Amino acid sequence: MIITIDGPVASGKSTVSRLLAQRLGYYYLCSGLLYRALAYLLVNNYGYTLETIANCSADEIAQCFDEKRFSYQYDEQSRERIFFDNNDITPLLKDGFIDKVTSIVSVNSVVRHAVTLLQHTIASQHNVVTDGRDVGSVVFPQAEVKFFVTASVSVRAERWRKDQEKYGNYFSLDQAILLITDRDERDKTRSIAPLIIPKNAIIIDTSGLTIDQTVDYMMAAC
Repeated sequence: MIITIDGPVASGKSTVSRLLAQRLGYYYLCSGLLYRALAYLLVNNYGYTLETIANCSADEIAQCFDEKRFSYQYDEQSRERIFFDNNDITPLLKDGFIDKVTSIVSVNSVVRHAVTLLQHTIASQHNVVTDGRDVGSVVFPQAEVKFFVTASVSVRAERWRKDQEKYGNYFSLDQAILLITDRDERDKTRSIAPLIIPKNAIIIDTSGLTIDQTVDYMMAAC
C-alpha cells in the first residue's frame, strides 16, 4: 500500500509522515532526502557548483544512484538514512549550501526521472508512507490514500525558523516569511512537477492542530 503526503515547505509533512508510518508499521520514504543526497554527491564526488549543477550529467546521476553504492534505509530507531559506499552521509545533507543546490537539482527533468525510478523501486518492496511536493500527483498518482498538508504562511515560517535554529541558522520571523513565500511561488510555478493538490487528496490545514491531532486524523482516513 502507498500513502502519499504532499504539501508546501514547513507544512509539517515529514514529521507527520514519519509518525504515521510508525503507527501503521509502514516504511517511511522521504523523497526530499533522496534529492539532497544526490545534490551532495554531485557536488562532492563530481565537483559541481551552484553555477554548473543545473546541467549535471545523466551518467553521473546514474553513478550516484548505483545500487551497489547507494542505499536508502529506514527503521523506527535510526529513522531514515542514506548510505554511499557504506558511509552514512545523512548528517551531511541538512546544510544551507545543500539546500541551495538541491533546489536547483530538483527541477532537472533527468534528475526527477532518476529519483522517481528509485522511489518506485523502494515502494515495490514495502508498504510506504512517502512525502514530498509531487508524490501524490506525479510519482504515485495511483496511491491508495493521498493527503495534502498545509498551514498558514506565518505558522509555516515560524516552524521553519525554529527548525533552522537546530542547525545554527538564525532568521527573524519576517525573514522567514519572505523566504517561505518565495519558496511557495517557485514550487507552484516551476515547469516540472509543480506543487498542486493531487486528485482525490484529503486536505488538512495543520495551523491549529497538534502533530498528534494531525496523525489521528490521518489514521482515521487510512
